[in-house]
Amino acid sequence: MDADVVIAGCGPVGAVLAALLGERGIRVVVVDPASDSRAGPHAHPRAAVLDSHVQRILRRIEGLAGWDEWATPLRRSRLLDKDRRPLLTLRLPDDVPAGVMLDQPRLEQALRDRLARMPTVHLHAGRSVTALEQSDDVVTVTLDDGSTSTASWLVGCDGASSTVRGLIGASYDGVSYPEPWLVVDARTDEPGTGEPTFSYVLDPARPMVAFERPGARRWEWRLLPGEDPAGMVMRAEELIRPWVDPAALRVERAAVFTFHARTASTWRRGRVLLAGDAAHSMPPFTGQGLGAGLRDVATLSWLLGDAPGDLDRYERERRPAVARMTRSALLTGRVVLGRNRLAAAALRRFVRTVGLLPGLDARVAKAAAAAPERLPDGTRQLPDTPLVVDGRRTTLDELLGNRWGVIRGEAGTLDPETQAWLTAHDAVFADVEGFGKGQLTIVRPDRFPTTTVPLT
Repeated sequence: MDADVVIAGCGPVGAVLAALLGERGIRVVVVDPASDSRAGPHAHPRAAVLDSHVQRILRRIEGLAGWDEWATPLRRSRLLDKDRRPLLTLRLPDDVPAGVMLDQPRLEQALRDRLARMPTVHLHAGRSVTALEQSDDVVTVTLDDGSTSTASWLVGCDGASSTVRGLIGASYDGVSYPEPWLVVDARTDEPGTGEPTFSYVLDPARPMVAFERPGARRWEWRLLPGEDPAGMVMRAEELIRPWVDPAALRVERAAVFTFHARTASTWRRGRVLLAGDAAHSMPPFTGQGLGAGLRDVATLSWLLGDAPGDLDRYERERRPAVARMTRSALLTGRVVLGRNRLAAAALRRFVRTVGLLPGLDARVAKAAAAAPERLPDGTRQLPDTPLVVDGRRTTLDELLGNRWGVIRGEAGTLDPETQAWLTAHDAVFADVEGFGKGQLTIVRPDRFPTTTVPLT
């Protein structure tokens, strides 16, 4: 049970971290309370969408299978009137990478299947972390069966009720909002499910969100003051009926939840770190909850593997980004899914007017999807741009995989110390046709350019 890294939790965030580390040959033990390694449907609704930036993280995992089964491209979103008539339809152009509608249980199964083929990753199923001790050099993790694991690092990916967060004495600061939401996920064999679509319904009497993809539907309704959550679950068919015949559906999950905007007071204490919902949770209205966690481990994986002396960078880079995403989600919820009738009527008029302007819908969709990722200092993530290397056409992501990269034009050079560090860390060195003469860019595994590497 000794390892380089112990990960508490094998949801998507923990599994992706384990895969990114395992591909680098790092010894990983993943501890998960599930009784076996199978990923079946969860008892509660979970992530529904992933944007194109997050998909790039998953594509760093070589051999991750089943994309067509768990990821359905999403190029159409809509704002609907309270009677479900379209006010504005945003269709993403074909030349812009699309987000996907996610089947999370199938993604989890694909991730676990991939972990099972990694010789340096071990999933310890049916066990939970109960205690930890750490020194300057190691952290010792005790499990609920009394066994222990000693590692250089422990990462808590164990959700919003994180045991690891409690064990390091970090608080979970923020707000839990009182408005509950009913979420229903259903499968259907009906051929009527059309083009994958995400829709906001601008109805102050009952704000809601709807998802549609071939074979599956999801609805999210805001509960009104005084409504009983258990009673609303029983009314799910009544709420579904205006959309589709409930008899044509197999309801997989129906649950009521409240949303949170919380952040751990610290994401690191010594050799223990937090990621995903263990570090932060946010409202679901922009679909970035899981994406934020996967962005966490995209950064954390290369720091643990290549730059453990620079691990404080993790929270410095990710906390501001999560705060920005959370503010955006809260604003979206207040504006698009609010219950103020006058504000909702004004919003519907504005959206209807925007929809009448030729070409504006496509420009809005493209601008939103193509907005680059940024670090707090303003550094932009490099896009997955086409490249020509040694006469072969490729892309940045295909070229680098899960490694560092050095993209250079003719005569681009590095100092000997940096060259040696990058070589030792299996960086990809590529002379790119058309890249400026003498230019050189060092690219981190998470695709952010940097002028320095962590030599110590």
